[in-house]
Amino acid sequence: MRLTEVWRADPERTFELFSEFPADENGFENQAAGMDRERFAVYVHELEEQSRGIGLQPGWVPSSKYVLINDEGAYVGIFNLRHRLNDNLRVGAGHIGYGIAPQYRGRGYATVGLRLTLDKARELGIDEAYLSVHKDNRASLAVQQHCGAHIDHEDGLEYYTRISTAPEPGNLPKAEFMFPGPERDRLVGLILAGTKTATAALMIEYEEDDEPLPQVGERSALVDSSERPVAILVTTAVDVIPLGKITDRHAIDEGEGDTTAAAWRHTHESFWNAPEYRNEFADPDFPLNDDSLVVFEHFKVVRLLDSMANKTADGYEQQV
Repeated sequence: MRLTEVWRADPERTFELFSEFPADENGFENQAAGMDRERFAVYVHELEEQSRGIGLQPGWVPSSKYVLINDEGAYVGIFNLRHRLNDNLRVGAGHIGYGIAPQYRGRGYATVGLRLTLDKARELGIDEAYLSVHKDNRASLAVQQHCGAHIDHEDGLEYYTRISTAPEPGNLPKAEFMFPGPERDRLVGLILAGTKTATAALMIEYEEDDEPLPQVGERSALVDSSERPVAILVTTAVDVIPLGKITDRHAIDEGEGDTTAAAWRHTHESFWNAPEYRNEFADPDFPLNDDSLVVFEHFKVVRLLDSMANKTADGYEQQV
């Protein structure tokens, strides 16, 4: 079973699949209803551009439309994934819409297809998927609930559901700040409070350990001194900067008390010149000067875990 973007799928079979749906069925809208093959080919090209954010109509967002293909190669359903939400979508249709061709309903394809679409959402960095379903469409509500949905709210016509797509902390690399102890827990508190939104390391650390640089969109589990995951972080930007080019803004973003580049540099050079730090390198006498490269990683908290949600820099050891 697989999802394939409509512009990568077989054109004729995709056209036949879309032709099986009316313009609107239980909230699933088919913009291709009534199109002939020539117009449908243009529509598929428009969908490809829409997935890249090209030529969007007012109020639209980038989205990807997929066909669900079963193990026998049959085209059984259509799934749409919006890459992000605007205010109207957030209180309305949400991220995902789907429909299964009439002859394939009742066989579990909707559940499989929705799970595959949630995987795509996770790859886009969506930690919680928003969906909606007509109140009289109990089968579709059951599909969503089988995929972990809960009803967030409702109105006279619709249930509005939410499905967590955040990865489990145990499956993520650890984000460890300093060594275990009071200083690590102080930094964890600053991160939870939103004061610390960046961290810095010398490029030589990555070179010494033959590690790749962090990448935008990567997630990690922030751990405290007890190695307990307390939050999930996502990398939002990575800058490689000569030490002499660090600015006051960098110092403030790191959130550890330094508000000027000069103060930041004094604090960090004291750490980077300490024997305990340098003795970890093959050449502990490596130079540290204006040209030394610093990897400056920006991040944000995307999920607080369990009882840690109310901990802050001032009250990390005590629930508030």
